[in-house]
Amino acid sequence: MNNIFFDLDGTIINSEKGIMGALKYMYTKTDGFVPHDDDTLRAFIGPTLSESLKKYDNLDFDNPLSQERFKAFKEYYQEKGVFDYSVYDGVYEMMENLKSQDKEIFIATSKPEVEAKKIIDQLDMKKYIRHVFGATDDEKTRSLKADVISYGMRKTSVDLNSENLVMVGDRSSDIIGAHQNDLKAIGVTYGFGNAEELSEAHSEWIVNSPLEVPEVFKK
Repeated sequence: MNNIFFDLDGTIINSEKGIMGALKYMYTKTDGFVPHDDDTLRAFIGPTLSESLKKYDNLDFDNPLSQERFKAFKEYYQEKGVFDYSVYDGVYEMMENLKSQDKEIFIATSKPEVEAKKIIDQLDMKKYIRHVFGATDDEKTRSLKADVISYGMRKTSVDLNSENLVMVGDRSSDIIGAHQNDLKAIGVTYGFGNAEELSEAHSEWIVNSPLEVPEVFKK
């Protein structure tokens, strides 16, 4: 496996502070109060906002209230939240290690592609990452992780297939999205998911730190 798709939130960066701020702003602006506790709000991180609104608020994407919440979330997140994050310890060392193994590294995230590219630029990670693939800004035509992975596999000039590509992510959506594209996946427990969630999604490998990721490729 010479090519790697990395999730962004919960795998490269800890984006909890910015996303939680946007979620609380979203509910306060549209409902006047926040209907969920922090543990529930953390579960929003990873899947698309439309998925989470459907799961936790029973709102389809086309519902007017869903659209109002989506607009409020974007209002806060694009202004304040997008750069309110930290990089997980060991990520830069992981990137260096993988590059020394001649791995080609890509980002495949459910975050809008424009925002993801800004973050990678700010982190000075373009020297490691060949391309960033993300969701469309409206979450309509490309938002599910399976769709982002498929899009990335088609768009790059590299011949990516199930024999030479693996997905790395922290949530079940990353693992399921990989499997839907006939890829194997490495689940990481240091993000927003946990070993139980990743195991139930049938992740082929589960690691506990960024520095364990390169070790998978040495086995």
